[in-house]
Amino acid sequence: MGAMTIEKIIIILICATCFFQGFASDKKIAKHATNISVEIPDNPVTIDPMIYGQMLEDCNDKIIYGGLINKKNEENPAVFALLKSLQMPVVRWPAGTYIHEYDWENGIGPKEKRPIINCIRWGGYDTNLFGTDEFLQWCQKIGTEPYINFNMSNHPDYAASLGDALNWIEYVNGSAETAFGMKRIANGHVDPYNVKYWCIGNENYGSYGIHKAETADFYSSKLNQWASCIKLLYPDLSLLAVGHVYDWNKKVLERNGNLIDFLTMHLYMGAKMKDGKLQDPLYTVFSPVKAEIQILKNAVLFDEVNRRLGRTDNPIRLSIDEWNCRHSVFENGQYAFTRNDDRRLFDIVTTAGMLNVFIRHCAYIGMANYIFPVNGHGLVRSVGNEDAYKSTIYHIFDLYRKYMSGEKMNVDINGVKLTLPVQKLAVSGNFDDELMPEEIEVAYIDGAAVRTEDGTINLTLINRSHLESQKVSIEVPDGYLPVTMWKIENDDINAGNSENERENISPQMVNLSGKHLSSTIIMPPCGFALIQYKK
Repeated sequence: MGAMTIEKIIIILICATCFFQGFASDKKIAKHATNISVEIPDNPVTIDPMIYGQMLEDCNDKIIYGGLINKKNEENPAVFALLKSLQMPVVRWPAGTYIHEYDWENGIGPKEKRPIINCIRWGGYDTNLFGTDEFLQWCQKIGTEPYINFNMSNHPDYAASLGDALNWIEYVNGSAETAFGMKRIANGHVDPYNVKYWCIGNENYGSYGIHKAETADFYSSKLNQWASCIKLLYPDLSLLAVGHVYDWNKKVLERNGNLIDFLTMHLYMGAKMKDGKLQDPLYTVFSPVKAEIQILKNAVLFDEVNRRLGRTDNPIRLSIDEWNCRHSVFENGQYAFTRNDDRRLFDIVTTAGMLNVFIRHCAYIGMANYIFPVNGHGLVRSVGNEDAYKSTIYHIFDLYRKYMSGEKMNVDINGVKLTLPVQKLAVSGNFDDELMPEEIEVAYIDGAAVRTEDGTINLTLINRSHLESQKVSIEVPDGYLPVTMWKIENDDINAGNSENERENISPQMVNLSGKHLSSTIIMPPCGFALIQYKK
């Protein structure tokens, strides 16, 4: 046996051992390997780190009150520490659907004088203790970019006017010579906050809570009035507009493409849980595939509009303003939506799968905000007033934020595939279902790669099979060697973390010591890996 053959066998054993640690040997292994090739493009596109943003909304599920702070407006120090460590690039607030009934002036001034408001959409009440100043000072303290959403409700009792929106901007960004700037100073904050990102409306196409559905023509006309005035007075602000299906987006962009910087899109994956087990796993784990189809359809529209408006150097982009994997739990004979079901191992695959989509299409996606960072669907779960722990998906945002920013690399995946009915993929939101293909052929392995500023290449991989391990062969550009791998895996795809088992699902870091990782390795069901290569 030749020396090269022996070396190859040793490499295979080393790499396989890395992936097999903690992996049950009785799992099935696919017969054929998936071949992955990472290449450096001629003109790489830079990934905007804003795709790793978050969203806060007071929706009566301990997101803000009982999450960030308690009822006495005292901060949970453990929640703050865990979120600060994530280096969140942007946080959207105050919503969400709740914005349709939110009056920002209720949340400023002396706290003892702020009204307690019954929440129509989500139930419970809002003490208004976490208002504009509290949010913006929290953003400064935690080190994130604030993003504020205007109330554009059409309910006669709760609708805010363009004047209300302008007053809010003036309160936040105005100088001491402005009326609302003086109010901010009187409330204890001398310097303007200089908030850049403002969204005009939220899901105006739908009848949610107190809001009545609007047509694309109606919204486009009203948006034009608001955006024209705001841009005239504040030309440096970045405005976001409500996006929806293709025809809606086309009308909004035709009327307002010269005024806005982002068009929003909401994408919600779904999971049915029964007796603690994921039902119809394929339709949940592969759900980002359907989201990617919709993004690609809109990409053609964005190319056309940006060329026509001469905005190729400053393009209008998508902001995936709301996204997560919503769980419905089987109780009393039916499935019921809940924000309080624990995040599981399979949520790591859906979350990483969606982030991989954002990276692949970073030319069109400039922002995304996961809903929520705390408790409901969250990255962090609070325990009482002073404690918290990391959910499974915390680790995905932590790893992607640290290692998956830079220039997008080309990743070619050729391996074991299956054919899935697109309409059954469990994802809802802004979709043109009638424009979707009936079926799509996709690989079990999915991945994305970036090159960081120092020339490092980082590759993420997920195994979307819930039953079989997958053999994976990786090729990277010449001169690169693997140095470190982070892997997340478990025998049970439904396993999660809890108050008493906080590290049940967490990354294991493996030193690869420069071994050439081009031979076959194994990824277990719903396994995740991030591999770092250096020259």
